[in-house]
Amino acid sequence: MFLEARVAGCCSATFVLKLNDQPIGKYEGRWFSESLDLALKGMRKLEFRNVGWLSSQFELIDVDADEVVASCQRSGIFTSSWDVVLSLGSGRLVKQGWFGSAYEAWIGNEALAKVDRTGLCERGWIVDGGGDLAVEDMILIGLVYHTILQREAQHQQHGGAAAGT
Repeated sequence: MFLEARVAGCCSATFVLKLNDQPIGKYEGRWFSESLDLALKGMRKLEFRNVGWLSSQFELIDVDADEVVASCQRSGIFTSSWDVVLSLGSGRLVKQGWFGSAYEAWIGNEALAKVDRTGLCERGWIVDGGGDLAVEDMILIGLVYHTILQREAQHQQHGGAAAGT
């Protein structure tokens, strides 16, 4: 299964979600927050919520049932890895290589999914979830990756590459 997010327009903050090339919904960011609102066709309404104001802990919430579907948090200060709790259990989202942009989702010794950018000059991502992951798990992996890309863009925009020189 493939889950893809592509920006709705060149200046838009709305991303269209497609599962195996079929549109299943969209998500939008909020002002002054890393939380995201998801509207899925024929499925429950989800929210990707930042648990704390300055934290790197997120939960994917089923809004109607007010229950946590999946969650994640940064593995540590000096790492690019994220700890994730998916429907199959606890695992990690790990950067695939030093110079690449892709991440892999691992549970135990098995890589279950890979997420990467849709293109070099495009905003968006694609999750290759094989066949073992639930749609909500793939959504969480993609939204964590979206957050990583957003943070990297903000860091570069504010001169993070030149800090300390």
